[in-house]
Amino acid sequence: MKARFFIIPAIVLSAVACKQLEPEAPVVVPEETTEAGTWSITIQASKAVDTKALYLDTSGEKDVLNAYWLETEKVFVYSNSETYVGILDVIPDAGDKPTTATLSGTITAGTETIYVGDQIILKIPRPEWDYTGQVGTLASIQSNYDYAIAYVEVLAKDDENKTITTAAATFQNCQSIYRFSFKSGTSALSIKDLTISSAGNRIAISKDFSGFTTSWGSLTVTPAAATSDPLYVAISNGDMTDDTYNFIITGEDNALYSASKPIPARVLQADGKFISAKDITATQSDFGPSGETTTNAL
Repeated sequence: MKARFFIIPAIVLSAVACKQLEPEAPVVVPEETTEAGTWSITIQASKAVDTKALYLDTSGEKDVLNAYWLETEKVFVYSNSETYVGILDVIPDAGDKPTTATLSGTITAGTETIYVGDQIILKIPRPEWDYTGQVGTLASIQSNYDYAIAYVEVLAKDDENKTITTAAATFQNCQSIYRFSFKSGTSALSIKDLTISSAGNRIAISKDFSGFTTSWGSLTVTPAAATSDPLYVAISNGDMTDDTYNFIITGEDNALYSASKPIPARVLQADGKFISAKDITATQSDFGPSGETTTNAL
């Protein structure tokens, strides 16, 4: 099974909510259990929308965000009861920026009993589910914020060889990737930091493992240095109705700027999109971060 290629046209100002995946109820067959110990497992992986590693293709009429598997990626494995049991390596297929991969490694059941018919949970890119600390680059997103989860059914086990066979994994994204840039008047705005909030307080800051308990609030993106280049941000929105994103920007000149953009409901109904919102007009506020006044109202 292949890891599916993420090629989605840029949408000039749209957004996507993270919808929690509901695992199907496991079919438990008590007599078919694994004993506590280490088991080898190999899984063919695909994704419904995109894979974790990302690169931007600007060669066509519209920019698209393509995806591929990296050998350095790790997949974290959890039992049906959400207990951590191991890490799988990613073995990409041959070729430049491969879109297919095999996940391989061992899991340690410990005190867990894994039944044939249970679902094993796979998660990338890291155990923590936290959207804070973003720096505005695709490289940072692919390493830390491009979360995806898959539920795979245990189909069989080999007691003699200590192997577990599962169904193929189809990963589902839990956020979308946004590209933001701003202008003040006719000039590109150089940004020291960008804070994004939702009028409906629907931007996820962090989640528990299952995603059912979520902290909501604003995200602050701080690039390594002030830049007028677009900032890339992973955002999970918790609803499917209209929303508005509000922006507070600290410019390279240390002045504060504000901007806002409506987010239509039609683009908040699926995760895994690439949303481009460039040249948003920002207005300088009456108050700078040091208390100095400006000539424009917030």
